[in-house]
Amino acid sequence: MEAFELSPTVIKAVGIGRIGGIGARILSELGSNGQDCTWFDAGGGDFNHSEFDVRSSLSGAHWLLVEASSFGGAQSLSSAAGAAMVFAELEGAKTVVIVDDWVEMEPERAWGAIVERIRQVGAICMTSEGRAWIAGLEGVAKRDVGGLLRSRGLVSVVAILDVEAGRAEVHHSLGVENGDCDCGSFQSLVERMLLGLPSSSYSREGIRKSAGI
Repeated sequence: MEAFELSPTVIKAVGIGRIGGIGARILSELGSNGQDCTWFDAGGGDFNHSEFDVRSSLSGAHWLLVEASSFGGAQSLSSAAGAAMVFAELEGAKTVVIVDDWVEMEPERAWGAIVERIRQVGAICMTSEGRAWIAGLEGVAKRDVGGLLRSRGLVSVVAILDVEAGRAEVHHSLGVENGDCDCGSFQSLVERMLLGLPSSSYSREGIRKSAGI
């Protein structure tokens, strides 16, 4: 397997959610490796929109990261994540929804809010457990989740990692990529895709390399 090389261009990514979630960990890791990353902690009940200029931070950004659980948590967190998605669309940043496993949320409300905003989503990343969660809420077979999200919302990339088997499945506009993945963890998969996709031209080869397949 060819070693993964960082994109020669530094990516700019903004995240909003709660401290301790996977989104914050991803941006912390990328930031420590020289990427331009900004995180907004909206997990506290005292989050004040007026004190955080999310839109300015998104200017020139490649990505906005939000966690699925944000939409099923406190109303202030859900509203902050939804507003950030609007700003991302206005500023030309692609929104990445990470299907995480935070238990302190209302799953039906979280997924319903994402479905309402699905056409604002550029990519969705999940584990096989996340796929099962969505399949249960949608009433479809697990194997149909990737295609459903691609066809329903025209989501550019739907990435699914089976952590135990070490295999990735990526649905995109040109088809589906499957194969053994050298990422090692879900967090690593998301980080690699954030780094690789901007320079990939979203070609089959570029997507496979970005996903470590």
